[in-house]
Amino acid sequence: MDKLQQEIEQVFRDAESIWDSQEYGNLKTLWDEKDPYPFYLAEEQANWKIGWHALKTYWEPIPGKRMIEAIRMRFYDIKIKELSQDLVFIGGWVRHDMKIRGPMKAWGGDARMSAVLRKKEAGWKFVAYTESHRTPLTYMMDLYKKQPSIPIVRTIVQRFMTRLYEKNVHPEFAAFHKNIMETEKTEYKVNFWTKLSFIGPKIINSFAKITGKKTIPKSYIPGLIPCLNGRGFMEKDLNGISTRFVDESAKMEGISLDVGCAYGIATLAALKGGSEVVACDMDQAHLDILLKETPEKDKPRLTTKKGTLPGVDFKNQSFVAIHCSRCLHFLVPEELKLTLEKMYNWLQPGGKIYLITDTCFSGPWKKYLPEFDRRKAEGDPFPGFIEDALQCLPVSKLPKGMTPHMNCLDPDTLARECKLAGFEIIEADFLGPARSEAKYAKDHAGIIAIKN
Repeated sequence: MDKLQQEIEQVFRDAESIWDSQEYGNLKTLWDEKDPYPFYLAEEQANWKIGWHALKTYWEPIPGKRMIEAIRMRFYDIKIKELSQDLVFIGGWVRHDMKIRGPMKAWGGDARMSAVLRKKEAGWKFVAYTESHRTPLTYMMDLYKKQPSIPIVRTIVQRFMTRLYEKNVHPEFAAFHKNIMETEKTEYKVNFWTKLSFIGPKIINSFAKITGKKTIPKSYIPGLIPCLNGRGFMEKDLNGISTRFVDESAKMEGISLDVGCAYGIATLAALKGGSEVVACDMDQAHLDILLKETPEKDKPRLTTKKGTLPGVDFKNQSFVAIHCSRCLHFLVPEELKLTLEKMYNWLQPGGKIYLITDTCFSGPWKKYLPEFDRRKAEGDPFPGFIEDALQCLPVSKLPKGMTPHMNCLDPDTLARECKLAGFEIIEADFLGPARSEAKYAKDHAGIIAIKN
């Protein structure tokens, strides 16, 4: 699959080179010219271009001349699905920046991209290609988020675009909607197992203590596995920062630490890659499950330790890498500062930290976002610190195991605190849930930093 990935990505690198040359007619060299019905849809086009005449006219309306002063195309996050030995389906993203001739300013944007390629003697060739935006409402709101905040304008635009959607509802939908709601009132019931799923972690934990059996609870929120102690969730998949920890720690000579590991998704992946790992968590039941899930061949390279941040401690210069995902936001600011100072001491020179925290753009904490924006604009050092977490949660009583506070951290705040602890920042950015490939999601703050 690595070889196929390289071959396909090379096709898109060749496409970038042709766009860079501004000789768009040469794009036909990347296509299967023996295919009688090529399909092409650019994001700004109202309808498909089908057939060679349509494609060539689109690429080069007047041979030898162009209406565009300059255009730059970049393809990224390319994913491949093999349809047969000689056909593949491609999904990914394309970034365009362009300047039309005349007084108009340059503009740019990102769109989803998909394509079908056929294997020919000369290599992989396009037979279909399409670009598509998300809904205009979400796309425009993302563009606004990148600019200085203009709350009134943002609200007006959002309401205007929402009204356009409202006016576009099919006339038959009202009766359909009414019928659905009436059916739901009389027939819809939440079954016992659905209700049980919300208290399942506590029941499973109690059962585990009585019987000695350790079991991972079922997920009732897509992509998240509840912790047995009621303290948050573990993502079912690795996000970009965690993947970097797994890949890079395998190339380092020494022991890595996964602190707040929960059921050990990152630990297991790092062990599989050949790393030696100390897995630390506040709940022994989590560590017992991790040991149970660890393959026998990897167990000699795994050490577990029960401990809670910021109280847990290790010897100075013990680790070459430290991973901590979705834990630091449970710490008050002073505890966070102490934890980062400890991590700095635990690392060997040249060691790295890989941190992921929740932000005010995720889950129930979105309710606090207006206050976060206000406090950040006023220069509050911890604008995402929520003293009373219950005000954001959809329950009347704080769940057992949950902290009464929440310290949502944006990349700027987390990076500043890492620098104060002595780290040099390698990467600091927002990232989405591991299960999502959304390019501009802000559910988490991610940091990679190094101890020099």
